Amino acid sequence: MSDCPYCGWPDDEPVQGVSRHPTAEGVLAWTRCACGSLQARVLTGGTVRIVTRGKPADGRPQDERRGAAR
Repeated sequence: MSDCPYCGWPDDEPVQGVSRHPTAEGVLAWTRCACGSLQARVLTGGTVRIVTRGKPADGRPQDERRGAAR
């Protein structure tokens, strides 16, 4: 899987699960990255696909987000 383009955090290690919703395609899961950006993921039969990603909030400088502890 890829890494977050904003902070480099691995996309396969989301920091927080926000919500999960069943859909016709599978399960739509909203997760939050270490930098605070939201991701919408579709989980279908063991496959995870990131379908959209938001930008992190401007509350912290980019360098501080990159230094988030894993």
